Amino acid sequence: MSFPLLAIEAGNSRLKFGFFIPSQTTFYRKLDGRVVKTKRVEGDWPHCHRFLAIPVGEAIPWQTLMSWNPDGAIIAGSNPRAVDRVLSDWYQTGLKPPIMVRERSSIPVELDVDSPDTVGLDRLLNAVAANALRPASRSAIVIDSGTATTVNYVSQAGTFCGGAILPGLEMSAKALNYYTAALPLLPVQDLGGDVPVAPGRNTREAIRNGLFWGQVGAIRELVNQICQQKKLAVPDFGGAIDSPNAPWMILTGGGGPILSPQFPGVLAVPSLGMHGLVLTAWTHHV
Repeated sequence: MSFPLLAIEAGNSRLKFGFFIPSQTTFYRKLDGRVVKTKRVEGDWPHCHRFLAIPVGEAIPWQTLMSWNPDGAIIAGSNPRAVDRVLSDWYQTGLKPPIMVRERSSIPVELDVDSPDTVGLDRLLNAVAANALRPASRSAIVIDSGTATTVNYVSQAGTFCGGAILPGLEMSAKALNYYTAALPLLPVQDLGGDVPVAPGRNTREAIRNGLFWGQVGAIRELVNQICQQKKLAVPDFGGAIDSPNAPWMILTGGGGPILSPQFPGVLAVPSLGMHGLVLTAWTHHV
């Protein structure tokens, strides 16, 4: 059963709030310089009708959230303290208690990893949404560029099979500043705009080069390694990405808009995990 829902994702850096309604959705992506229709999801795909995000420590805008008039709410996240903070103020909403997603067993995706209980909920919720988007005949690789960047593999059968975790753009920038005596802190938004040109001719540009191309290169190589291990066609992130033996590629996360131009042909879906959260609620008919 699909119904309007307030989804709340408590991350390490931000609290994200989305008001989702059922819709018919067509996805488009750039492929070889052309915009092409890539998939149509009928009826049961969550459309994000309203969205806002705040730093974890900021006051929660309850009045704004209640003006969205959701039928219910669901909450999950990789930051238990942030989840508890939301719950402590829930009485202000007037809504019935939210659906809580704390256990991996409540997320509708199979796992094939060494330690299922240690896999982050955000990675599994991405897999739920990826399974709703990918063609049934294709496996998927989900790239999530957030506080950490994850590159995860979902099999053709829809099973989450693990992946890789590395520092995200902002975490890397803060580490360079914190662990050195002289390197400045480069705001992540400064990575947008013009693509960095190597070699950087000053310290600031050198940091931009390292953060940006280091992240792009790491993602490409991780995708390459996964494809080699799974005996899949290695995408060139252009035309060959649509090879039937290549994985279906999805890019999400706060760093997605910065990285997306370097991955043409990859489907970009903002807040993919929140879509997976809503699909989890709809799957369980709660």
